[in-house]
Amino acid sequence: MAIEKVSISKKYHGKVPTDSNGKPIPKSEWSKKRPYRWAVRWFASDGTRYSRSFKTRKEAERFAEEKQADVREGTGDEPKPITLKEFKKVYLSLRGDVTEGTRVEHARALKYLAEHFGGDQLINKVRPLDARRYISWYRKHKHRDRCPAPATVNKMVRECRRIFREAMECSLVRSNPFDGIRQEKVGQPGWQFIKPEHFQALIKASPSLRWRGMITLAYCCGLRQGEILNLTWGDVDFEGQRIRVVRKTAAELIKEWTPKDKDLRIVPLPDAAVNVLAEMQLEANERQTYVFVNSKGPAAGDRIKRQNLPRGFQALRRRAGVPKCTFHDLRKSYCTNLAGAVPLHVVQELAGHADIRTTRKHYLQVRPELIDAARKALDEVIANASVSE
Repeated sequence: MAIEKVSISKKYHGKVPTDSNGKPIPKSEWSKKRPYRWAVRWFASDGTRYSRSFKTRKEAERFAEEKQADVREGTGDEPKPITLKEFKKVYLSLRGDVTEGTRVEHARALKYLAEHFGGDQLINKVRPLDARRYISWYRKHKHRDRCPAPATVNKMVRECRRIFREAMECSLVRSNPFDGIRQEKVGQPGWQFIKPEHFQALIKASPSLRWRGMITLAYCCGLRQGEILNLTWGDVDFEGQRIRVVRKTAAELIKEWTPKDKDLRIVPLPDAAVNVLAEMQLEANERQTYVFVNSKGPAAGDRIKRQNLPRGFQALRRRAGVPKCTFHDLRKSYCTNLAGAVPLHVVQELAGHADIRTTRKHYLQVRPELIDAARKALDEVIANASVSE
């Protein structure tokens, strides 16, 4: 640890001014006539001297106070130098607590960081200005002949902030260069509320019992795609009419998987979901662990892959004559339907949202019948006002 007291002093730069005779002015006059910055200096445990300069004394004193506290606690040494290439391996090995999708996204962010800065860039040398230049570069970086959308740029800011936060927690950097970067304001994309009659149309148009089950669990239970595809028969409680959304550890017939909200979540099973799951269980193989498996081809009996869902759902939707929507809109419609019957914090809990603002902002929509009710109420108020006059 650093054992020396942190000091503050003036650090002069530029040539020494001269007097009228062309001679250098004395040191006693430097502070008035020679440009300078305020330098904070301290020593590491190995005797290495460190310094950092600031424009004002106030900034230097604030930094010196923080550094002196580090010295007292034995953490005054500068972070151990590590390159982006080295940190990528360390980071991905440490983040076993995130979903596979999140790991892929963070690996992509680290790849772009290395592409911009170079794999040999020391992460403790990335400054806030460098972080801003990186985001500016990423904003113009084309992928498949297209620049990233503002929402994608915002996502990159969040990912880089999280990556460097982990570096701070590992004492590899002193501060997070991405902390002060503001995200762009982005309008929320609209989504299609799926009415109960549209849900019934999707069920009737479903080409298989498997599709009926997936659509029912999304619309009637609000399960995410990953939660549906990783559902096992051990998670279904027919007697209690509920489903457990829980983390899976790797076993003989089970693949490792972590739900997005990470915690155990209990979701009630309405009769429609119980009926379709009971029907599926009757047709399931005795050794079948997952509820939804491939029925044909070389992957028969294996868990369905999520990339097969979007295209299949769109074909089903068109066949059912339902307005354009996504599979995820089924889950959002579940939240909207539920919000009309239970308090918002219950919707949040059943949906598995960590923040109630996510539920309110992204998952609730004013239903058409409520808009009509509001219009009729206004008509009635105006009509009564006209009569009273």
